Amino acid sequence: MSLTSRRVTPLKIAKMACETFRVSIDLLREARHIRATHILVPDFLTALRNGPALAWLRARGVGIVLRLQNAPDQGTFYRRLWRWAVNPLIDHFVCNSEFTRHELLKHGVPRNKVSTIPNAASPRRQSWQLPDVRVPGRIIFVGQIIPDKGLDLLLDAVAILRTDGMDATLDVVGDMDGWEPASFAGYRARLRERAARPDVKGAVQFLGHREDVPTLMARASVHCCPSLPQIREAFGLVVLEAKLSGLPSVVLPSGNLPALVEHRRTGWVCANATAADLAEGLRFFLTDPSRLSAAGAASAASAADYSEERFAEAWANMFDCATKESICA
Repeated sequence: MSLTSRRVTPLKIAKMACETFRVSIDLLREARHIRATHILVPDFLTALRNGPALAWLRARGVGIVLRLQNAPDQGTFYRRLWRWAVNPLIDHFVCNSEFTRHELLKHGVPRNKVSTIPNAASPRRQSWQLPDVRVPGRIIFVGQIIPDKGLDLLLDAVAILRTDGMDATLDVVGDMDGWEPASFAGYRARLRERAARPDVKGAVQFLGHREDVPTLMARASVHCCPSLPQIREAFGLVVLEAKLSGLPSVVLPSGNLPALVEHRRTGWVCANATAADLAEGLRFFLTDPSRLSAAGAASAASAADYSEERFAEAWANMFDCATKESICA
C-alpha cells in the first residue's frame, strides 16, 4: 500500500479528517465492547485512519501491534511518515521477514519495538504433494501477471534453454484475463505474442488462475520466481509453496527472496535480473537429475522452518508477552 503527499487539497484534508474521526469512534466503541487488551493493525494506512483511537487506547494500556506484510516505501516522505506519524501510534511492529525488518529500521523505528515472525504458507483447498515422478524439464511460475513479476524475462530464459537444445517447458499460473491497469496495459498480450514465437512456440501453457496449485507444482521439476529487484519482495510465499512441493526455486535478487533460497542447495539466487541469469539457474538443475532430486529434497526439508505450528506459536507468544516496553524473544 502506498500514500503520496502530492495533489493534497484542503477539501481532501477535510474529507480525510472526517473519515479518521468516524472510524476512530467505531474502533473505540468496539474496543470498549469487547474489553480489548491488544489491537492488531493489518497495515500502516489502517493505523493512520484510526490514529486518534489508537493513540487514546495506547495511552490507556491497550497494546497496539502492527503487522508488516510489505516493506515500507522508500523516500524522505515515507521515512518521515513512519517515524513521526505511524511509530507513535504503535507499541510493537511484527515483520514477516528480516528484509522487511531491516527496511523498517531504516525509517527510524526503534529496534526494541520490532520483531520478526516469518510467514507460513497460505491455506489451500488441496494438500501439498511430494510425488515420485515429475515432468522432466517442466518449469512452473505462479503469481500475478504484472511487469514487476518478471515473467517476460522467464519466457526469454526458456527460449535460451530451448535454443541450447533442452526440452524445457513452462506452466504459467496466474490471471491472464480481465482488467489491466493503464500502467501496464497490453503486457499480457505481449506475453502471449512472445510465447507464440518459434523459439518457445508450444512450450508455454498459460493456465490462468487456478486453485489446484499443489497439483500443478507436483508435476513440475523446478519453480521460478523472477520478481524484479524493484518490487522488493517482502517475503515470497510462492517460494515457500514450492518448498512444500519439494521444488527448488530459481529467484532473482529481490527483497527477501535470497534469504528463502540456499544457493545451489535448495535453489538458485541469480546475480543479476536478466534472462541469461535465469537460464543459468534453471540449467543447473534441469541438466542433472541427481542434483535436481537432492535440491528438491533439501527444499522440502527447509519448509519446516516456516510451519503453521511455529507461526501460531510465535504469535501466541508475542501476545502473551507483549508490554509497552518489550516483547519476549
